[in-house]
Amino acid sequence: MLELHNQYRACGKTSKVIELMEQDESVLCLVPNSTIKRHNFPKELQKRILVGVNLEHLIDELRTMRFTKLFVDELSYSKFYLAKLFYELGRNNIQVIVFGTEQ
Repeated sequence: MLELHNQYRACGKTSKVIELMEQDESVLCLVPNSTIKRHNFPKELQKRILVGVNLEHLIDELRTMRFTKLFVDELSYSKFYLAKLFYELGRNNIQVIVFGTEQ
Protein backbone atom coordinates (compact mmCIF):
# COMPACT_ATOMS: atom_id res chain seq x y z
CA MET A 1 0.00 0.00 0.00
CA LEU A 2 1.15 3.54 -0.75
CA GLU A 3 0.12 6.54 1.34
CA LEU A 4 0.97 10.11 0.40
CA HIS A 5 0.87 12.95 2.92
CA ASN A 6 1.37 16.17 0.95
CA GLN A 7 1.66 18.88 3.60
CA TYR A 8 2.95 22.42 3.87
CA ARG A 9 6.58 23.17 4.76
CA ALA A 10 7.42 23.35 8.47
CA CYS A 11 4.17 21.72 9.58
CA GLY A 12 5.79 18.86 11.52
CA LYS A 13 6.20 16.09 8.95
CA THR A 14 9.61 14.96 10.24
CA SER A 15 8.39 15.20 13.85
CA LYS A 16 5.49 12.91 12.93
CA VAL A 17 7.86 10.41 11.29
CA ILE A 18 10.06 10.42 14.41
CA GLU A 19 7.02 9.86 16.65
CA LEU A 20 5.80 6.95 14.52
CA MET A 21 9.27 5.39 14.38
CA GLU A 22 9.55 5.54 18.16
CA GLN A 23 6.27 3.63 18.44
CA ASP A 24 7.21 0.84 15.99
CA GLU A 25 10.66 -0.80 15.89
CA SER A 26 9.92 -2.51 12.55
CA VAL A 27 9.77 0.77 10.61
CA LEU A 28 12.55 2.23 8.44
CA CYS A 29 12.79 5.73 7.01
CA LEU A 30 14.27 6.93 3.73
CA VAL A 31 15.70 10.45 3.47
CA PRO A 32 17.29 12.14 0.44
CA ASN A 33 20.66 12.99 2.04
CA SER A 34 22.86 12.32 5.06
CA THR A 35 22.57 15.89 6.36
CA ILE A 36 18.86 15.37 7.02
CA LYS A 37 19.65 12.07 8.72
CA ARG A 38 22.28 13.55 11.02
CA HIS A 39 20.57 16.84 11.89
CA ASN A 40 16.86 16.00 11.96
CA PHE A 41 16.70 12.56 13.57
CA PRO A 42 17.68 11.46 17.08
CA LYS A 43 20.79 9.28 17.40
CA GLU A 44 18.78 6.28 18.62
CA LEU A 45 16.78 6.21 15.36
CA GLN A 46 19.64 6.83 12.92
CA LYS A 47 20.39 3.12 12.51
CA ARG A 48 16.94 2.80 10.91
CA ILE A 49 17.34 5.82 8.63
CA LEU A 50 18.47 5.09 5.07
CA VAL A 51 19.90 7.62 2.67
CA GLY A 52 18.61 6.86 -0.79
CA VAL A 53 20.56 8.18 -3.71
CA ASN A 54 21.00 5.12 -5.93
CA LEU A 55 17.69 3.29 -6.34
CA GLU A 56 19.15 -0.08 -7.34
CA HIS A 57 21.58 -0.10 -4.40
CA LEU A 58 18.79 0.94 -2.03
CA ILE A 59 16.47 -1.84 -3.22
CA ASP A 60 19.27 -4.41 -2.81
CA GLU A 61 19.93 -3.12 0.71
CA LEU A 62 16.23 -3.21 1.62
CA ARG A 63 15.97 -6.84 0.49
CA THR A 64 18.38 -7.83 3.26
CA MET A 65 16.42 -6.05 6.00
CA ARG A 66 13.33 -7.06 7.97
CA PHE A 67 10.73 -4.30 8.23
CA THR A 68 7.00 -3.74 7.80
CA LYS A 69 6.82 -0.09 6.72
CA LEU A 70 9.02 2.42 5.00
CA PHE A 71 8.51 6.12 5.62
CA VAL A 72 9.83 8.49 2.96
CA ASP A 73 10.59 11.86 4.56
CA GLU A 74 10.48 14.41 1.76
CA LEU A 75 9.08 14.35 -1.74
CA SER A 76 12.37 15.37 -3.32
CA TYR A 77 12.51 12.03 -5.12
CA SER A 78 11.16 11.81 -8.65
CA LYS A 79 7.77 10.22 -9.21
CA PHE A 80 9.50 7.49 -11.23
CA TYR A 81 11.84 6.74 -8.30
CA LEU A 82 8.90 6.49 -5.86
CA ALA A 83 6.88 4.35 -8.27
CA LYS A 84 9.74 1.88 -8.75
CA LEU A 85 10.40 1.76 -5.01
CA PHE A 86 6.71 1.19 -4.30
CA TYR A 87 6.53 -1.54 -6.94
CA GLU A 88 9.54 -3.39 -5.53
CA LEU A 89 8.39 -3.15 -1.93
CA GLY A 90 4.71 -3.71 -2.67
CA ARG A 91 5.47 -7.15 -4.04
CA ASN A 92 6.53 -8.06 -0.48
CA ASN A 93 3.55 -6.36 1.19
CA ILE A 94 5.68 -3.54 2.60
CA GLN A 95 3.70 -0.37 3.27
CA VAL A 96 5.27 2.83 1.87
CA ILE A 97 4.21 6.09 3.51
CA VAL A 98 5.47 9.35 1.99
CA PHE A 99 5.56 12.63 3.93
CA GLY A 100 6.48 15.70 1.93
CA THR A 101 5.64 18.93 0.19
CA GLU A 102 5.02 18.82 -3.53
CA GLN A 103 6.75 21.77 -5.15
